[in-house]
Formats: sequence, structure tokens, C-alpha cells
Amino acid sequence: MSETTTAAELLPVGSDDYSRAALFLYREAQLLDDARFEDWLETLHDELVYEMPVRQSVMPKDGTGFVDGMTFLTETRNSLLTRVRRLQTEQAWAEQPGSRTRHLVANVLVERGAAEGELNVTSAFLVTRTRADLPYDFFSGERRDVLARDGERLLLKRRQILFDQTVMKSYNLSIFL
Repeated sequence: MSETTTAAELLPVGSDDYSRAALFLYREAQLLDDARFEDWLETLHDELVYEMPVRQSVMPKDGTGFVDGMTFLTETRNSLLTRVRRLQTEQAWAEQPGSRTRHLVANVLVERGAAEGELNVTSAFLVTRTRADLPYDFFSGERRDVLARDGERLLLKRRQILFDQTVMKSYNLSIFL
């Protein structure tokens, strides 16, 4: 979704594509909160790009503060598969014992994508994490997704996570946003 998107270009709430996109996001949140990572992997497109650019605090005249070419993480479907496989071992020390998360998704906006069968979706997110006796973590921001049709289902083809925070005060980022 670009900054020049008009309300007329957005799909109306309740339309078939809007509902399918929103349901995709809500189902994904449930899969992640239930630690059903194998099922979550099935929702990812083979060409997935999953990235979270670094943010700096800047004056409004200097832009949004997201640094080109610098990311907290840049993942593919294969690298996420490797992370999930590692979580299934005793070697994932950052997740022993496992985190308990809650993914909240709101402010969902949907428009038709550039390619046939794609939807551009923006949403606000709040993810909470608690683990053992460590302090509660809160992660918030905006996600910009591209969902691609694969027959009757949608797959996540691209996700850009735009963090609200400029400094991540969490001990680690071993969960999926």
C-alpha cells in the first residue's frame, strides 16, 4: 500500500477479498500464538521475503527514519523453515522454556496488488511475549504484506515489519512477528 493510496482504491470491509485477507491474518496470529509453526510454514509462499528494517529517530523533515539496506532481520521461507526446525530441538536456548505470545492485529486495509491475484495488506500489530520469569515484552508497529493466491488459498509472499520502537529492549527476537 503506498502513501498515495486513496480510500476509493481500498477494498471495502466485507468484500470477499477483504474478508479473505483479514481471515488470513487472524488465522496466522492464532497459529503463532498456539506455537503451530509447522502449520504456519504452510501459509508461506516459496518466494517469501520477510524483513524488518532498522528504524532511527529523525526529524519529520528527514523522512520516516527507516534505514535503506539495514535490517533487524531479512528472512526467506527456507530461513524461517530452519528457525522452526531449530525450535523443535533442545538447542534453541532462547526458547527454553518456550515463549507465550499474543498477536493482536488491527486496522486492516486491503487493496489489489500489482500482479494478478495478489493483495496488498497493511495492518497494525501488537505482540506480547512472556517467558519464564523474564519481563513482559511488547512489540508494536505496522506490517505491509503481499498475499498471493494459490488456488483457493492465500499465501504470504512478502512481509515488511515496520517497528514503532527504535531500540529493541527485549532480550532477543526469537519469536515470529
